[in-house]
Amino acid sequence: LAGHNGTFNFKGEYPPYVNYVFMRMFNAAFGITLAPLAYLTCRQLRMPVGFAAMAGLFVTMDNALCVISRFILLDAPLLAFTAFALMMLACFYRQRRQAFSAGWWRFLLMTGVSLGLVASAKWVGMFAVALVGAYTIYELYEMFCDTHVPVHVYLKHWAARIVALIVIPLSIYMLTFKIHFMVLNRYNNSANFMPMGFQTKLIGNPISQQPYDVETGSSIRLQSHVSGAGYLHSHTHQYPAGSMRQQVTGYGYADGNNLWNVQRRLAAENVDGTRGAMSEAISGPIGHGDVIALHHNSTNTYLYADTGHEAPVSKQFKEVSAVKADSAEAARLNMLWVVEIVNPEKRMDDGHVHPLGTPLRLRSLMGNCVLMASGDRLDKNWGWGQAEIACSSSPDARTQTGSKYLWTVERHINKAQKSVNLGQYMSSSFLRDFAVLNRQMWLTNNALIPDHDKHNVLESDPLSWPFMIYPMRMVGWDDASIKYLEIGNPLLWWGSAVACLLFPVQVLYWLVCWRRRCLAWRANEFRSYIEGAAILWG
Repeated sequence: LAGHNGTFNFKGEYPPYVNYVFMRMFNAAFGITLAPLAYLTCRQLRMPVGFAAMAGLFVTMDNALCVISRFILLDAPLLAFTAFALMMLACFYRQRRQAFSAGWWRFLLMTGVSLGLVASAKWVGMFAVALVGAYTIYELYEMFCDTHVPVHVYLKHWAARIVALIVIPLSIYMLTFKIHFMVLNRYNNSANFMPMGFQTKLIGNPISQQPYDVETGSSIRLQSHVSGAGYLHSHTHQYPAGSMRQQVTGYGYADGNNLWNVQRRLAAENVDGTRGAMSEAISGPIGHGDVIALHHNSTNTYLYADTGHEAPVSKQFKEVSAVKADSAEAARLNMLWVVEIVNPEKRMDDGHVHPLGTPLRLRSLMGNCVLMASGDRLDKNWGWGQAEIACSSSPDARTQTGSKYLWTVERHINKAQKSVNLGQYMSSSFLRDFAVLNRQMWLTNNALIPDHDKHNVLESDPLSWPFMIYPMRMVGWDDASIKYLEIGNPLLWWGSAVACLLFPVQVLYWLVCWRRRCLAWRANEFRSYIEGAAILWG
């Protein structure tokens, strides 16, 4: 809508083709909706016009909402959709006595739509989903305890809520990803965790044009199927314990230390007898069951499985290291690996190893253990926080198809072969791409934890926000930068924080009064007050 074509990374000055004014106006429009939504929500909860107008005025006068609506971020749509979800819940609550009426259905369905929108904006919007879910559980439990509600009516309530509050939000959430994949159809490095079939469909991807058959003499880059483990990697540094040989790790960025030269040592039909396995490499394509050696190009070493030493972090596994090509260890069978192709692409299922479409399991010929990415990280002081690569000797590891045991040839270099379009052999599934991307989002969010050993002026504890003890800094804080501080209106934030803390005490007080029969309210008025206030409090 604003002319952005995906090439600008929002650092430095905006290029002429990016209409940042429209972007800011677009986000500001979401912020503008907050005041009327606050007013309408309060009116639906039967508050007087004066109180509802005061709520809208409070939202209008809050500096934090004003500031966040000026930035080109997802927070403004998130707040607007959250407020919309709250208003739809209030409208649906207002219709609770007219079950299955036109108004009841309208606001139930719109509540589902709002949940789909708020979850699609940002995952923190799941708190709005949790609020609606808690109210739904309360309402269904209340009907369950009501003996006057027929079973078929009760089941109809369940069916209506499953469709409106689960199926519709999930459909909207998935639709936003479908649109996301259609619009963002150009390749950059941030897509390298996605399935290979998805990557080959992206415009400008660097992996589609590669030689087809991996054979003796090919240089390959092996990518783990474990998210974040990266590529099979080695460098000149040694392990501080165990064999103290050269480290083999998982590294998330493409460089020369990720390249391994493939040497076919035994054909599949000769694996049972290891005679000749240490001889010179034999020519030909690499196939299922063949025995290979992986030579690390930049350090002149071989990939080596050592069952005599534990992995540096995951002690239940064995160590994987790299040994010099002219060392005594390089003459042992520990440097040989059996290739096992697992669930290849249908168009590549010819028994041979090809880039992108033939996932591999590499089993040590001597140790009979399987090369794997353990999912743990090496120590920052000697392993630079890179992924741990190990060898699992568990009997079931030899038949496992889980991601930590699988590798794919992501890059294939062989000057003796011509490159072909690998995209014609690859398949892509929206559901698989959707699942992989959401899993990666989950892992990335879980990795966003503060480093207590390093002071970061941009970080603040969420518990400090309601009382504005340490407001949020929105940008860098060096002397040459324009500084933006996210701080709310003290009267509103302090007052609302105190009101939220005191609300349970107030509820307890009114309940005691009700039990002692000294409550001046009618029963239905008291219940409406408690339920409406609880919705706002949530």
